[in-house]
Amino acid sequence: MLQVKELHIGYTGAIAIAESLQLNPGDLVALVGRNGSGKSTLLQTLRGSLPILSGSVTIDEKEITHWSPQSLATKIAWLNAHFAGVSQLLVLDYVLLGRTPYLGVLGHQKESDLALALHALQRVGAHHLKDKQTSSLSDGERQLVGLARALAQDTPYIFLDEPTAFLDFYHRKQLFTLLKELAISEQKGILLSTHDLDLVLGFELPLWLVPQDGSIRAQEPMQGREALEALLI
Repeated sequence: MLQVKELHIGYTGAIAIAESLQLNPGDLVALVGRNGSGKSTLLQTLRGSLPILSGSVTIDEKEITHWSPQSLATKIAWLNAHFAGVSQLLVLDYVLLGRTPYLGVLGHQKESDLALALHALQRVGAHHLKDKQTSSLSDGERQLVGLARALAQDTPYIFLDEPTAFLDFYHRKQLFTLLKELAISEQKGILLSTHDLDLVLGFELPLWLVPQDGSIRAQEPMQGREALEALLI
C-alpha cells in the first residue's frame, strides 16, 4: 500500500497539500486538476524525484526517503508522454531498460529479463513492434511500448503523467481500457494524471483532485462533467 499523510509539495515553497491519500494494488486512480495546479509536482514527489517539503509518503509502511533510488525503482515505474524515441534504439532494447533495477553490478541481462520484456510487449499488444526502431513509432505505439517497459519493470505501482496527451480519442480510450484491465489482472496500483474528464467519468474512475486552492483530496467516482469541473475551481 502507498500512503500519503500531511504531504506538502512544491519547490521553494508548498503549492499544494495532501492530508490523506491511499493507492492500493488493483486500483486505477485518475489524478485530475487544471494546468499548473500541481499534478506533475505531486507525481514527481511521490516517485522520489522531488524532495518532500513536509509530511510523509510510505510504501508498505516504509518512508520512501528511506529507500535507495534502485530499491524505489522496484516499487514504482514511471511513464510520461514525452519519449520521442531514439535512433538505433530498438523497441525490445527499450523495454529491457525496465529491468535495470534488477541487474547486477555488471548489468548483465538474464534470459528471465528477456522473457519478462517479451511478455510485457505481448501483454500490451505490441509484440509485433519489438524489432522496430523507437524513433519510427507512432504516438500510440510509443505509449504502448512505454507501458510495456513499465510492466517489464515489474513494480506494484505505475505512475503515468498525461500519457494520452498526443493521442486521438480512439487510442485514448484504448489506453484507458488497457490500464483498467492491467490494474485488475496484474494487481498494479496505477495513478494516471489526465485532462480526459469524459473518459475518467465514462470509466467511473476514483479520483485524486487537485483544485486551485491546493488541497489535494480523494474522491469517489463521479457522474457529470459539470459537477467534477466545479470541484476543481
